[in-house]
Amino acid sequence: MKIFPISCESLGTRSFAHLVMTKSVNILIDPSVSLGPIRFGLRPLPIEIAASWISRQLILEFAELVDVIIQSHYHGDHFTLGIERKYEFTNRDVFNSIYSPEVTILAKDPDKYLNFSQQKRAKWLWKNKKLKLSKADNSEYEIGSTKIVFSPPVPHGSEGSRVYVLETMIEEDNFKYIYTSDVCGPSSKIATEFIVQNTPDLVVVDGFPFYLSKTKEEFEKSFEYLGRVVDNAEEVLIDHHFLRSLNWEEVLKENLGRKLRTFSMIRNQDPILLEAQRKIRFDKSPVKEEFYTAFENDKISITFYKELLSKNDYYQYWKKLRSNVKEEIEKKKE
Repeated sequence: MKIFPISCESLGTRSFAHLVMTKSVNILIDPSVSLGPIRFGLRPLPIEIAASWISRQLILEFAELVDVIIQSHYHGDHFTLGIERKYEFTNRDVFNSIYSPEVTILAKDPDKYLNFSQQKRAKWLWKNKKLKLSKADNSEYEIGSTKIVFSPPVPHGSEGSRVYVLETMIEEDNFKYIYTSDVCGPSSKIATEFIVQNTPDLVVVDGFPFYLSKTKEEFEKSFEYLGRVVDNAEEVLIDHHFLRSLNWEEVLKENLGRKLRTFSMIRNQDPILLEAQRKIRFDKSPVKEEFYTAFENDKISITFYKELLSKNDYYQYWKKLRSNVKEEIEKKKE
């Protein structure tokens, strides 16, 4: 089993998009990318927008190579919206390219445990009768030597949340990989139990969103649950919500008592925390209003994004990612 992060906070964007390749199937999980529209009172910096652009290009490329798409829920940083969103480089054509009739889509039930806005977004998928869609909640699928197991709907945060998501376990050759999606820690017993009971070899968790105002009780409970996950898995990677703050390592050490690697580190890439660095970067190099005007009017060229990524040495990760995925595809053809 090979796991390739495409877009996540440790790669400079709000996302959890990644590719899982087994002997039997290629799986694209939560194929979207987003940016925090306002953080520290600031809009995304050009380098963040460039990271979103390259992430979107690879999501589109990889969507053509996979057999299955897994959709854990319908938030914009996980689900490509069928409307124009500038920072996400998406529109209806992009939506149709990703969620095509060529792939099997295993997705969160649109009618249960979703708030109104997510139900509305989910309809963009489920009203299309040409798509090969299945409700994934609390279900199992076997494709060749690969087993895909979905949790029941679990809270997007603590018990009582109005939004629910699905956790996913992918198993092959006695190796178990669990992707938690947005469980915020985990912050609920049911989300924790799905992980613990399956005794995974590898887990990637989204972590508690401590950059937001939360109660001390929620904060402490999330670390109690995370401790249980760490005690019952061979390796735990942390990303997404937890890496929206620069002091994430100190918070882990103080409250968990140990270090965890980021999702990007599974491919030997040190984390690139662009959103968390937004104010620091802006203070060093303020962005003129003219840039945002040009961006909104589609006056920023692809060459600009490529050059900006190259100057910051971030482009190398995605270039290598594209190359590694193509190599794996060729190996599977042999």
